[in-house]
Amino acid sequence: MQIYVNYHNRIEKLPTENPSIGILLCANKNAGAVKFTLPKNSKNISASHYKLYRPTEQQLLEEGNKELEKIEEEKEQGGI
Repeated sequence: MQIYVNYHNRIEKLPTENPSIGILLCANKNAGAVKFTLPKNSKNISASHYKLYRPTEQQLLEEGNKELEKIEEEKEQGGI
């Protein structure tokens, strides 16, 4: 994850934007977990783009399960 965050900060990020963070959504034992990769001693986190709608934990779990099902289907079809 840190590789992608570093790449974005060095190559994609505009000079006017704050450093990026990485958010990893995981499925584990039918429960969702969100882990943040933050720079050490980070005190402020800002967003340059955001939505006023935040999905519920259940909605995130459902979306994650849909993606897992797609991956399994692709594996069965020999696509992965």
